[in-house]
Amino acid sequence: MEQGVRDREMRRTRMSQRGKSRKRKRKNGRNPIPFLVALLAVGVIGIAGHHLVSEGMEASRQSGQVQGQENGQNEANGADEVNGTNGEIAGNFGTETGSGTGTKNGNSDVTENLNVSDASTQDTQSVSNDQAELITEGEKPESERDTTPLLGGAELRMLQSQTKGQMMSFLLKTKSGKLIVVDGGRWDDGDYLMEQIRKEGGHVSAWFLTHAHTDHVGALLKLLTNEADGEDTGITIDHIYYNFASVEWYQKHELGDLGTAMSILQQLSALPAGVCQTVKRGDEIEVDDVMIQVMNDRYEPEEVGERDGNDASVAYRMVVNGKSILFLGDLQKKGGAHLLEQAGGGLKSDMVQMAHHGQNGVEENVYEAIQPSICLWPTPQWLWDNEGGSYTTPETKAWVKKLNVSRNYCTKDGDQVIR
Repeated sequence: MEQGVRDREMRRTRMSQRGKSRKRKRKNGRNPIPFLVALLAVGVIGIAGHHLVSEGMEASRQSGQVQGQENGQNEANGADEVNGTNGEIAGNFGTETGSGTGTKNGNSDVTENLNVSDASTQDTQSVSNDQAELITEGEKPESERDTTPLLGGAELRMLQSQTKGQMMSFLLKTKSGKLIVVDGGRWDDGDYLMEQIRKEGGHVSAWFLTHAHTDHVGALLKLLTNEADGEDTGITIDHIYYNFASVEWYQKHELGDLGTAMSILQQLSALPAGVCQTVKRGDEIEVDDVMIQVMNDRYEPEEVGERDGNDASVAYRMVVNGKSILFLGDLQKKGGAHLLEQAGGGLKSDMVQMAHHGQNGVEENVYEAIQPSICLWPTPQWLWDNEGGSYTTPETKAWVKKLNVSRNYCTKDGDQVIR
């Protein structure tokens, strides 16, 4: 009897000890179940992200808002967002990142991959502050600014970003009042751009697009999407000129802005016949007394590089009443070399839009071929100041200084107007 009681007590003790051991294992994180569940969740998210990309064009049409962010600045904390698979997406649309993770977010911005810089694989040349220092027209007292008319009655406006991100938007009004737009900026710049167009009568004779990144085509995408959804924006467009790659090329070379590329291609394809015009090297388009020349064919490297969509930019040279303005878009090293090879001495221009917002763009020899007297910088303050020290803006400033450029206009100072 007593032996049976002792046996039962020993069994209880062993069971109690095994229970405590299991609890300790769970506390020490050695239970595999949560880990397996987490792995399963990651796999599901990756599959969902891939599915969202493959269905992206229809999803973007339904949502009416798609915006990928390239080389901008995180509006929440001011940190630079650049390169690779980062993106901000407005509306019900998914984009695939390098890890295969899909992201979508109702009507707010989604930012990821903030720790990679466009300049991370490019050594920044050491440039002293004295060498790199440039004084922009906006920094000068009004009494010291050169207001000599240049464009013979025409007016060029370089618009400031409506966010903290970099973008590019130009509005050219001819001598007789016709409007030409170059790029236009981000989705969030759309309302301001449309307001400026409506102030000038609401009719755009020609809209030129350099490449399919959101900080260049987002504003037009917003306008076209609003119109497709039945809104009367009060704006009409005669022709849109561009040369974009196929969706398949963007899927391989430009996942970071794949959603934007798919959406702008879809919206353009839905426009009436004759509105969209695909351009090629050597084309000349006349708008009023402005002659626009297409300087290069789109560069499409077969191998996957860093932000290939930038090097796919088309450059336009506009002659306005005897003065020439060269728009380089976001051309980088390879695209710049391609442009130099195709255009050569024909690049010489009075004014140049600084490639890729003034950093990590074309090399010095391209600017030497252009020999500008005026530089146009679509560059926010943080990029002009090289915040964080990871950009090549100081290097580009040093090149400009060597060229003895007489005037520098920069959007960090607000909208810039040249007459």
